[in-house]
Amino acid sequence: MAAAAVLGLSIAAAGAQPVPLPRAAVEADFTRLNCFVDLDEALRNQQRFDLGGGKRLVLVLCLQGAYQGSSIAYAIDGDAPPRLLDFPEWERGRLVPSAFVTEAAFDPVTQEMTAFAKGRGLGDCGSLGTWRWNGTAFTLKTFFNKEKCDGRLFEGQERWRVFPPRKKK
Repeated sequence: MAAAAVLGLSIAAAGAQPVPLPRAAVEADFTRLNCFVDLDEALRNQQRFDLGGGKRLVLVLCLQGAYQGSSIAYAIDGDAPPRLLDFPEWERGRLVPSAFVTEAAFDPVTQEMTAFAKGRGLGDCGSLGTWRWNGTAFTLKTFFNKEKCDGRLFEGQERWRVFPPRKKK
C-alpha cells in the first residue's frame, strides 16, 4: 500500500533537526484536541522534516489505539511560533478540516503526506488520503473512503475514491 511504502521514507527522513518543538507550543492543543498519549513521550518521539524555504514540519503523536495512531502536525517558519496544520478531508460532498493524520507518512521528495485510518483492525474499511504541501498548507490531493466493513480489504482502490469526485458514467 502507498502509505506503507512512504512510511519507510518518513522514518528514515525524520533525522535529527537542531531544535525540537517545545512543550508549551503543544500543550494547549493536546488539551483542546483531547489527545490522550503522554505529552512528554510524544514530544520525545516527534518527527521533523524539512519543507524547504526555511520551514519545517513536525509530527507529534496525539492518539494511540490498539493498531494505529493519529498525529497532529505543526509548521515552523524560522522564529515564528509553531502553527498547527489541518488536513482537509472529503466528507458528505465537502471539504472538512481535520487536525489529525492517522498513520501519517510524509515523503520529503514529493512533499506529500499520506494517512490511512482503518475502520477496524482487519483494514477492510476506513479512509486513505494524500495531501500536498503548497508552501503554506497541505491541500487535499486524493481521498478514498470505504464505509462498509465487509471483509474485503480496503487498499484505496479507485472504486472508493471520493475526492476528486469521480465522473458519473
